Amino acid sequence: KAYAPEYGYKYQLLTRNQKYDRSWEHCDYAKDKTEKNYLLNEYGLAYGAGWEFKVIVLPEKYYKV
Repeated sequence: KAYAPEYGYKYQLLTRNQKYDRSWEHCDYAKDKTEKNYLLNEYGLAYGAGWEFKVIVLPEKYYKV
């Protein structure tokens, strides 16, 4: 449910709200640490309280240039 990697991205962002569902769901991808931090901040503001985020570092074969 949460793992469907895309090529060119290093991080996969997952989200969940334990109040409604205990499973993690795909949220977005990030190419580098700067983009990852930016997206986490923006999604945190957009989703609001109660939502939590998890970051998965994808296998190197997906982001290796």
